[in-house]
Amino acid sequence: MKLIGLTGGIASGKSTVASVLQRLGARIIDADALAREIVEPGQEAWQEIAKAFGRDILRPDQSIDRAKLRRKVFEDQQARKRLESITHPRIRTLAQQRIEQLSAGGAQVIVYMAPLLFENQVHLWLRPVILVACDSATQKRRLRDRDGLTEEGICRHLKAQMGLAEKRKLADFVIENDGDLEELERQVEEVWEKITKQAEGNRQKNRR
Repeated sequence: MKLIGLTGGIASGKSTVASVLQRLGARIIDADALAREIVEPGQEAWQEIAKAFGRDILRPDQSIDRAKLRRKVFEDQQARKRLESITHPRIRTLAQQRIEQLSAGGAQVIVYMAPLLFENQVHLWLRPVILVACDSATQKRRLRDRDGLTEEGICRHLKAQMGLAEKRKLADFVIENDGDLEELERQVEEVWEKITKQAEGNRQKNRR
């Protein structure tokens, strides 16, 4: 089984790349989906978050209003660290469980997709890592079109993540997503071929 990391800046196109990798045969574990799962009403993380940040962050159905919670922690470093201390260990545990389940089920390639993969130092134990990148103008345009953010809001979101230049240095493969879907798919297929060939070579070495 080969485990790959997938990350990128906000609005870089990680989900699109994940879809292409899935079509090529990879199984995808989405850290954002796990984050939503662990905070479902009644879960331990849900209880801790409600206690730490107040029940006014809950919707009428008792689910967490993620937008409201984001606003509470976005510019408060201590609040953000508190939230991360509640969620990150549980996300890691659940991710490991899913990896083990998929591996036991015969998955050959598993992709762990996480927006803060480098920030949370997941790259220290998970290699290779694919970075999905795009230029600043493209990223800002997508944030305006997709999320309706103002220029100020865009700057706040970009500053909350590690800079793209630093991420490029840490990545094993970089996919540039400034063009059309056809060009993106070509790059993903190229990276996929390199990774799977390397994995097959390592398997053959281990058999000797």
